[in-house]
Amino acid sequence: LNRIREEHGPRAIGLAGIGGQGNHSNAFGAAPFLYSLGATRFFNALGQEKIQHILVDKRLFRGTHDTYLAADEHHADYVLILGSNPFLSHRGMNATESLKCLSGNPERTLVVVDPRITETSRRAKRHLRIKPAKDVYLLLALAGVIVQENLADQAFLRAKTRDHDKMLRLLARVDRQEMARRCELDVTDIEAVAREFAAAKTACINWDLGVEHAPNSTLNSYLIRVLLLLTGNLGRPGGNLFVQTFGPRIPTLGKMPRATVSGLEAVPMFMPLGGFSPNLIPEEILTDHPDRMRALIVDAANPMRSYVDTSRFREAFAQLDLLVVIEPAMTETARVADYVLPTPVGYEKWEISIFPKDVIAAQARPPLVNGPAEALPEVEIYYRLARAMGLVGPAPKMLHTLAKNARHPLVTPAYMGAVSSLAATRGGGLFATLGRSAFWFYETLGPTLPNPMLASVWLFSVGYALTRRHQLDRALPEARKLRNPFAAAELVFEKILAHPEGVIVGELDKEKNFEEFCHYRDGKARIFQADFARDIESLLRQDEAEDAEFPFILNGGLRTGWSANTIIRDPSWRKGRGPHYPLHISPEDAEKLGVENGTLVRIESRRGAVQVPAKVDANTRPGNLHLPNIFDLQYPDPVTGELKSTGIGINELSDVSDRDPYTGVPNLKRIRCRVSVVATDAAPA
Repeated sequence: LNRIREEHGPRAIGLAGIGGQGNHSNAFGAAPFLYSLGATRFFNALGQEKIQHILVDKRLFRGTHDTYLAADEHHADYVLILGSNPFLSHRGMNATESLKCLSGNPERTLVVVDPRITETSRRAKRHLRIKPAKDVYLLLALAGVIVQENLADQAFLRAKTRDHDKMLRLLARVDRQEMARRCELDVTDIEAVAREFAAAKTACINWDLGVEHAPNSTLNSYLIRVLLLLTGNLGRPGGNLFVQTFGPRIPTLGKMPRATVSGLEAVPMFMPLGGFSPNLIPEEILTDHPDRMRALIVDAANPMRSYVDTSRFREAFAQLDLLVVIEPAMTETARVADYVLPTPVGYEKWEISIFPKDVIAAQARPPLVNGPAEALPEVEIYYRLARAMGLVGPAPKMLHTLAKNARHPLVTPAYMGAVSSLAATRGGGLFATLGRSAFWFYETLGPTLPNPMLASVWLFSVGYALTRRHQLDRALPEARKLRNPFAAAELVFEKILAHPEGVIVGELDKEKNFEEFCHYRDGKARIFQADFARDIESLLRQDEAEDAEFPFILNGGLRTGWSANTIIRDPSWRKGRGPHYPLHISPEDAEKLGVENGTLVRIESRRGAVQVPAKVDANTRPGNLHLPNIFDLQYPDPVTGELKSTGIGINELSDVSDRDPYTGVPNLKRIRCRVSVVATDAAPA
């Protein structure tokens, strides 16, 4: 790494992953490492599916990296679900129970938009079986009806948005009949949903991968927010509320780095440093640009299976000077790496989880069992690596002395001030100082805690108490009595340590949710975005052409009861006879192709081909195909020890270049393909 850094600069080194297994502690090592290194190439799974929401919220509300817009379906009179099956995926807060209450209440309405008949759509009042990959046209039609029939909440628009008149003029030109034709839906159904949504006392939109992996995913995200703003349902109970992760309020950098090849701007994800979609990794390696990426660290991710276009990643990884994998398992990516640095699994180490909820919650979990001695927690790996590379020197002795009493509220500011000031004197600028400070907290405060990783949790507690005291006081009455903010920070940290099951340390003001999370000075959302509007006008003029050579639309990644992405590698946990990864095909298409249950078929795209058994599925729409996201993981046979495939390589079919133009998010719900029956004598054993 030092040789590459010296010859080509820190930009030649990238990092992919973070957050695997639902554990977030590795970010406490990876972020300081990137800061210390001065590297700007960071790729995360959020860039595969969620990054567009962060981009859109940053534009419309000046949103920060730690907030997300979520449906308040618990209190909504009208719930519109787009591309999601919460009864199976458990998307949202206590999704199964909340949706049972919703569907069983005659005073409330559930509408589902999904090409497939699902466990959720069966409980809906309306099910719009949209043509796959046409979500943007449905959203435009809904917004068009609301504007053209004067159903918008004009008072809300005037009070909470800027330039809404431009947005209304654009939507007034939407041809709802044409949009319905493109979606292959009845226009009267679209009109009914639009009118009901606008008339409901409270209405929300719940969405997931069905629209996040569809074409125009950024415009989908934008139009969802436009619909909510038009009807006054954004930032209010029963509508969609901003939720937030635990941690300090950190300003986002004004200028984000850009990718070398595409020029796409990084988006702040879960740290102020910007992140990119993993889709950009191959081109950032394979380019002949002098700033190309030459080394990659992969942490808690498996790009050779879970990132788009496996063949392109094989080609790119072969061109790297160095590939390092930090991982508890010998994954498919680890097998092609130069070095594998083993880390414990989540049950063998201290971990922190800070998923955003409708309350501010944190969960620091101690280990349940002992792991292998050679396996080091990720934060320790990054700390040792930073020290070995000379990025961070040993902490001054004074900091070790102060750290012994750092948790005392009267000593905390002196300790923190000493760390930051001494780190700054070592030079290197803001990011180098941040990285150095984080590792020195780990080195000096860490040994005084149950685990060194908790030094970052303590630091987050201090930052949270200093910058978000009003949220803390609402949740913990005992905090209101503490005038010293560092005493309040210690209270938060003690609560987290005392509750490994998780603890609520803050509450949002739901009645002032919009005001609290729209950060523009005038408090108004920028509903009209000129470049988005230009793209919408282009879409209104012309629909995308069909592809006669590849007539089917494959949904790459159907939720099932046995989907665990690449976390659980041992296939024996799946119950039932299987196979657990058949190709779901409609009865109409099966009849045309001569396919029956169990027939071996070949699915072919422009990027590759796979063979799978078929399942004739009455819930699948003609022209649409579904493959469960049970990836082709290689796992030892329990008897012979031979590595055997346990799933299907969906990403042999996907195309890294078929992606959203704003973010690089892949169009995994629109893989164009063709299907043929595999002759019996040609079938593999």
